[in-house]
Amino acid sequence: MSKQIDQTLAEQLNITAHEVEYRKHLFDFTDADAERLVTCRPLYEARAEAIIDEFYVHQTGNDEIAAIIGDADTLNRLKVTLRRYVLSLCGGEYDLAYVNGRLQIGKIHRRMGVSPKLYMSSIRLLQSLLEKAMDEWSGAERPAGDLAAEKSALHKVLLLDAQFVFDAYIDSYMMDVDTVKHEVEGYANALQMKVSPGSRQLRQLSTRDALTKLYNYRSFYDSLERELAAAERHRLPVCLVYFDLNGFKQINDEKGHETGNRVLADVGRALLESLRQIDIPCRYGGDEFCMILPRTETDAARMLCERFTEHYDSIAEAAMHFSFGICQAGPADFADSDSLLKAADELMYAAKTKSRAAPGSYIEANILTNESAGETAAA
Repeated sequence: MSKQIDQTLAEQLNITAHEVEYRKHLFDFTDADAERLVTCRPLYEARAEAIIDEFYVHQTGNDEIAAIIGDADTLNRLKVTLRRYVLSLCGGEYDLAYVNGRLQIGKIHRRMGVSPKLYMSSIRLLQSLLEKAMDEWSGAERPAGDLAAEKSALHKVLLLDAQFVFDAYIDSYMMDVDTVKHEVEGYANALQMKVSPGSRQLRQLSTRDALTKLYNYRSFYDSLERELAAAERHRLPVCLVYFDLNGFKQINDEKGHETGNRVLADVGRALLESLRQIDIPCRYGGDEFCMILPRTETDAARMLCERFTEHYDSIAEAAMHFSFGICQAGPADFADSDSLLKAADELMYAAKTKSRAAPGSYIEANILTNESAGETAAA
């Protein structure tokens, strides 16, 4: 598995530049909004200290928030951080670097024990103080401009920021769940081994493919149904990747099954070493494999397929090309596991058609809709 420490928070959460632009579109945050915020920078540079002091007078008046802050040194550090944040709101750049800053805010607030309700109440307070400064500026030295449009731009960027902050919150909560789950599994495994020394080995044999060390056919279906249900419950995307090896039969026929088995084992190793901890790599059967990618959209799934291919090339003796079919379910439309698998299988065959015309690895991807799911089920 790749090391998380080598990745930015945006990379860990599969947030790409395209995803950032899409979310700005969802909030109708335009270049004109960015320009309006930039015009407010002189205001906030001049009044930042007063705004921040008033903000923390309100915050420390809440016993719960005061207990979280804890001491004067922490309060001073928070004031410095808030000043930097206020100025970044009107910096004019709202790209991946900006988003990483918002994700860091979410991660730090989560570690401090700031609950979502406290965070949102703080954002409401900050917005009211920033708008109050706009009103005062409008009646004094402010150059001509559209005050309502500037307030709207501020509101949009704060909502956009809150969404990324909560992405970090959700990821942190899910990591906590995974940690507890692993602790419970570890405890259960320890008890199981005391009862029967061979029980752990039997469990591995029942869920893993012996050759590739990946999850087997039975585990694949159990995992896919579980992840689809979780994605639909939380309205999150999930991708299924279905792929096979181009020309694998020829390798078996010409070089023998022992060589073919080494190729399959190398595929398993490359998957285990290139995917994330949350991903579920499976051997579906023969030279067909699946990857279940929770909380992942098609662009990020493509990147994971490309990373796997590059890693396979770096470790394997036998050169190999792959045909990938990627089907995304959620966050809006979902389908049952069979329909999702059939859709991914069809996309894989479309990629294989391209590989027959011009040798190479190909990726075909699509987002499942209720309409397409119905067509797949009826086929």
